[in-house]
Amino acid sequence: MRQLMQSRAVRSLCYTLVLALVATLMPTPLVKPACAQLMPTYAVGVVDFVNESGVQGDLLARLATDAVVVEMSKTNRYDVSITRTMIKQAMGDLGLRPPLTKLGLVRLGEALSADAMLEGAIKSVQLAGSGPTRRASVTLVVQMVDQASGEIINGAVQTGNSSARVGYTADDSSLITEAVNNAAFLAVKTMIDYVIPEATVMVNMGASQVMINRGARDGIKPGMRMIVLREKEIIGYIDVTSADPTDAYARVIKSMRGIQPQDKARAIFEMPTVSSTLKSEPLPTGAPSHGRMGGGAASKIGKFLVGLLIVGGIVAMFTGGSGSPDAPKASAAGPLVLRWDPKLYNHGQNVSELQIIRDQDAGDAGAIPVRTIRDMGQWNAGYTDLSNLYGNGAFTVTYYQMPLGSTTPTSATQPYTDEGYGVTHQYQLRALLRTQSGVDQNGAPSYSYEFTKFGNYIVATAVQPVTRTGIVSPLNGESLYVSELQAGTANLTWLPSVNTNGQGGDQYRVVVWPVQPGTGPTWTSNVIYLGADTEMSLPDLDRLSLASALSSPLYVDRQMYWRVDVRHGGDTSPDWVLGSQVVFRIGSTPGGPP
Repeated sequence: MRQLMQSRAVRSLCYTLVLALVATLMPTPLVKPACAQLMPTYAVGVVDFVNESGVQGDLLARLATDAVVVEMSKTNRYDVSITRTMIKQAMGDLGLRPPLTKLGLVRLGEALSADAMLEGAIKSVQLAGSGPTRRASVTLVVQMVDQASGEIINGAVQTGNSSARVGYTADDSSLITEAVNNAAFLAVKTMIDYVIPEATVMVNMGASQVMINRGARDGIKPGMRMIVLREKEIIGYIDVTSADPTDAYARVIKSMRGIQPQDKARAIFEMPTVSSTLKSEPLPTGAPSHGRMGGGAASKIGKFLVGLLIVGGIVAMFTGGSGSPDAPKASAAGPLVLRWDPKLYNHGQNVSELQIIRDQDAGDAGAIPVRTIRDMGQWNAGYTDLSNLYGNGAFTVTYYQMPLGSTTPTSATQPYTDEGYGVTHQYQLRALLRTQSGVDQNGAPSYSYEFTKFGNYIVATAVQPVTRTGIVSPLNGESLYVSELQAGTANLTWLPSVNTNGQGGDQYRVVVWPVQPGTGPTWTSNVIYLGADTEMSLPDLDRLSLASALSSPLYVDRQMYWRVDVRHGGDTSPDWVLGSQVVFRIGSTPGGPP
């Protein structure tokens, strides 16, 4: 059948039949007057970027957001008329808060009638050199999420650099502003240059293979994964196995409603990786004061808006309270583990309290922590695990506060309810520092107190592990027959780790290994993404791979462990939440080995 379909004569016949079918359904002639063909315009909502560099905080992130919006407005590909005010209003109506999950972006895009939503992040800010040779570079990541499917359909990772100046030494703020604008220009240009490969399903070739009407000339290539849509509803996934110049063949990975001819296929964009060798260097000065926006009316408007933003940001910086410029930098040592440098602040001797702030502006004197650390032993450990804040009931935090105008901290308490698993938060660190300012009239030392500013934040989700109660099959002690695994009548199946709102783990992997070392293979699946089904199983590609790994006659009756690990794709930490291990037996088949 495959050889028959690959013949040019049969392909031509397929095209003719499909065109004839379409012609019978169309009330107007197929021939159109000659005209210029324009690229489709996408209505895109741009949410405020995040700043993962620890340099200048949210103000620099907003500057990068505006720079990208201005560059997108200069093209004929994107309609970016959805304003920040409209986005904030829609988020409030939907009860959403940053950082947004993929589901949150899809819901927001639907509310705004957008074709896609764009999110981004400043990954690093680097400064090098001195005097006229001092230069800045900023690495910017942007990705566009399709509103209909929730898949990434475009994106870019670009590093913008400032230019060297002869006879003039610019301040660091100006250099970074120029680098941000250049990164925004390059990122948008990269997205403009990329055309999303799209195709139409022509013929079903059995239950697991289809032929599509686009090939290598249209950007289709083997290994490309595509979503299949029917009237903007995602109904399946296919993997391109081979591509000829004008058409291609694909394997059906998942089909929710049965893939049919005339269904639309769209490539899933593969985001490039971020590579950075230098650490971000904090700036001694305030926020950027100007930027290159290019010529024309749109550029002047962009400069004016950015100028207003910067003025407002500088005013906020000077009216929001002072604070030490040395912020405790947080890093992720696990899914919900925050790490800091215990050598800071005289090895913690000057720290009255370390505060972990959740979803608040840590530079606000009124920010309330979800955890505090005062014990020197905990400080010197250099990390704290926040996982016990979730799933263990209500708790109360005792913390120090210093309202504006205060010079001495006072103790306060804050009760919290247990929100359970699945919600994504951003966490920041700040420290209450104590330094000796003199002695009082009795000769006892007197102290002054101040909160540090905030630096970077860590995005983390309390994802519930996949325990034995979440395993569907094979259950502990059951047999798994390789022949059934090969045929698709058996599979490894589990329940997704999400809350009632569908929030939580959106990436999964399955790990299999022998109970007794050396008696079976060790196998790990590819990343498996959360779908719309109430249960999850190995995709066909992984299922067949596992069947092949278990197929040796030497493995019959051997016991194997298996578990499901889970994580949230938007978290800072790349680590997995490990699931509970379950034992299955490699079963034989009637009449011989598996």
